[in-house]
Amino acid sequence: MKLSQVLNRQHIGFMFKKHWLVQGKRVPIDTGVEEVLRAKGIPVEDALEFVKEKPEPRERINIVGQYEQPLPLDQNHPDYKERPCYTLKNTNVLLEGIAQAQVITKTILAEDKLPQKIEELAEVVAPKTVHDGVKKAILSANVFDTEQKKLPKIKDPERPAYNFPRILGITDRRRNQILTNKILQLVERSSDTEATLSKYVVNDVECKTVFDKEDDLIQFQDVSNILVTSNKPLTHDTEKDIPFVEIPDLYPIKHTITMPPEHFYTETSKYPIRPTVSMRHPHTTWLHFNSTEVNNIYETPVTLPQILGRSLTHAFTVATSYAKQLYGENVKDLPEPVYINCIQTDGQNYHFGVLELNTLNLDGKEGATNVWYCKNNLKLYDSSRYFSGMPVLENYNPKVYGYINAFYNC
Repeated sequence: MKLSQVLNRQHIGFMFKKHWLVQGKRVPIDTGVEEVLRAKGIPVEDALEFVKEKPEPRERINIVGQYEQPLPLDQNHPDYKERPCYTLKNTNVLLEGIAQAQVITKTILAEDKLPQKIEELAEVVAPKTVHDGVKKAILSANVFDTEQKKLPKIKDPERPAYNFPRILGITDRRRNQILTNKILQLVERSSDTEATLSKYVVNDVECKTVFDKEDDLIQFQDVSNILVTSNKPLTHDTEKDIPFVEIPDLYPIKHTITMPPEHFYTETSKYPIRPTVSMRHPHTTWLHFNSTEVNNIYETPVTLPQILGRSLTHAFTVATSYAKQLYGENVKDLPEPVYINCIQTDGQNYHFGVLELNTLNLDGKEGATNVWYCKNNLKLYDSSRYFSGMPVLENYNPKVYGYINAFYNC
């Protein structure tokens, strides 16, 4: 069959073949630019000749891009230090968990004990409409949200090579963000106007603290998923005659285990709010435990003591960075204790803690120590899912909201 224009219009394959032949024989059009440049004294060089290697080196042209290129990580980097700094980040946990956190931060532990004011406020009964709002927040975070992303692969220990179908759903980061923000909004709505107007709520702020302990330089880098600040420092009336868990002995393990050393760092701490802001004092920090992001450096499952140690190191990071902003980078024993509330959650289990920061002289076990009051493993609910096509929430625990409200209003 003869290839004609009519046939090309009727068969798209023939049309593309013909178009390919026509476009492949195109001749560059002389625009006359070379003559204009030469007339103005601007040299013109053939591109094929320019790319050929020449014996003399050419001058490099600094091409301006969209952003400045990062400096190479070598000994010429301005942040390079010969002394290593053992670093703990928000995606890592300590090997020995809460025991190792006690040793590093020189902290004694009051288990299942919170300051009396918080315990009293937690017993105040909230209206039924508030608890109904918490239940709706739980269902919104776990059932009603429309996010559809690939969830982690399902593994069967008895059949490690079997590939289960991938599941689309709501990620743990998204669930925690929705639930925490909705519950905090309910707390603000049910609190006094004076208490609400005296606080700021900041999302995803970074804190960093650098300190020495027994000839080792240690750095904590953490992120507060929600940081509540107030117009005056937080205070608590704490008891001194309760039984404390003393600082343990980790021998033969060193306190810096599973904390990788880094040579690129700055030796100054960082508190996220400037000292000129009136509501800069830390009040309550929220920490999310996202199982897809937080793990051991050896890729082993995260244990409960490691999760509890993460709460202590997080509260210590925020409190010490704030204390160094107040008293200077080289402060040791604080003139007055710094208190901070901490809430860690994975969206279902809640861990509450209060840190009393007394000293940054962390060598040994003698002298002043810091105190950590905590109440752990409070479950907000047992299950939130679809059952027979209906959204179902099983075994809601109202005590968790009571403690959250007490932490905000203490």
